[in-house]
Amino acid sequence: MNYLEFIELIGRRGRIEKPEDISRAVQATLETLAECLPGAQLNRLAEKLPREAAMYLKRSSKPEEFSVHEFFERVSERSHVEKPVATQRAWAVLSVVEQQLSLQEFNDLRSALPKQYERLFEFAV
Repeated sequence: MNYLEFIELIGRRGRIEKPEDISRAVQATLETLAECLPGAQLNRLAEKLPREAAMYLKRSSKPEEFSVHEFFERVSERSHVEKPVATQRAWAVLSVVEQQLSLQEFNDLRSALPKQYERLFEFAV
């Protein structure tokens, strides 16, 4: 899937109309995910995404430990929308990310995160 297809699908799933809002949701979600994923998992995920999306999976420090609530709060702050909107958009982004992965790769991604992060993968969009 190329980047245009990637963001169009996110827009449909997240019910996001403006291209700049879709791009902001992708950036906010992936940058936040990058802050909490171990480096090896982060690199494997980046290899599976379009280059334009993978560039948001970079970080300059060790992964952080924070709650899933903090995850959605950070996405909200980065994307400049209220937390419920940010949560819906993050789910849309992650559901499309999931499509880029094999079942094993997706399970590896989920297992690299704390158990409470299961909420990230409850796609309610």
